Amino acid sequence: MISLFRKIRQKLFNTNRFTAYLIYAVGEIILVVIGILIALQVNTWKEDRAGRQAEINFYEAVLTDLQEDKTKILALKEFYEHRKEVCTWLLTRVRNPEIPVDPVAFGQHVEPLYYNETALSFDATFDAGKNSGAFNQFSQKELLKGLIQYYSEFGQLEDVMTSTLRIIENEFEPLMSPLPKNYLTDSSSNLVIAEGSNKLFYAHLGTVKDYRNINSEEVIRAFLQKTEFESYLVGDLGRAFHTLARLDNRLIQIDSLATEIDNFLNE
Repeated sequence: MISLFRKIRQKLFNTNRFTAYLIYAVGEIILVVIGILIALQVNTWKEDRAGRQAEINFYEAVLTDLQEDKTKILALKEFYEHRKEVCTWLLTRVRNPEIPVDPVAFGQHVEPLYYNETALSFDATFDAGKNSGAFNQFSQKELLKGLIQYYSEFGQLEDVMTSTLRIIENEFEPLMSPLPKNYLTDSSSNLVIAEGSNKLFYAHLGTVKDYRNINSEEVIRAFLQKTEFESYLVGDLGRAFHTLARLDNRLIQIDSLATEIDNFLNE
C-alpha cells in the first residue's frame, strides 16, 4: 500500500501536476493522521477494556473477602452473645445469695471468661489493590470510598478486642487466682466456645484428685459476695455489648457494600 502511494505521488510530481500533487499529499497526510487516531482509539479501547476487567476481578475477589469477613463476624457475635449469658448467670447469683450455687456449674460459667477471640479481617485483595495503585484507574469512586472506610475502621474493632484480652490478663486472672480451683472438672469446658479451648486440659485436670476437704460451695458463695467480682462482671458485660454493637455495624456495612458490588458487576 505504501509503495502504491509512493508511485502515484511520483507520477503526479513528474507530470508537473503540482496542484493535484499537493492535494494528494495533503490527502495522504490526512489518511495517515486518521490511521494514527484510529490506532490510538483502538489502543485506548483495549486499555479501557483491560482496566474494567481488572476492576471487575478486584470487586469479585473483594466480594469473596467480605463473605469471609461476615462468616467470622457471625462467629464472633455468637461468642459475645454467649459471654453475655455467662456473665448474666454469674451476676444473678452474685446479687441473689438465695440461689444455690453448684461448684460444677460455677466452673462451667467462669471458665469462658478466661477466653477471648482475636479480630480478623480478610483484606488481602483490598491491600493488594491499594498498594498497586490500581485504585486510581477504577471508575466506582463512591464504592471504593466505602471500602476504604470499612477496612480502615477494622483497627477500632481490633483495639476493643485486644483491650479485652489485656483486661482478662491484668484484672480477671489476678481476681480469680486466690480462689481454690477444686471446682474444676472434666466438664468445666462445656460452655467454652472459643477457638482452641483445650478440652484435653480440663479432662486431665479432672483426673487429679483433691484431698484438702475444702467446702467448694462455701468458698464460692463467699467469693461471689466480693464487690470486685461484681464490678468485673458488670465491666465484662459492658464490653460484650460494646463489641456486639461494633460487630453489628460491620455486618450492616458488609451487606451494603456487597449490594453495591453486585450492582456494579451486573451492569
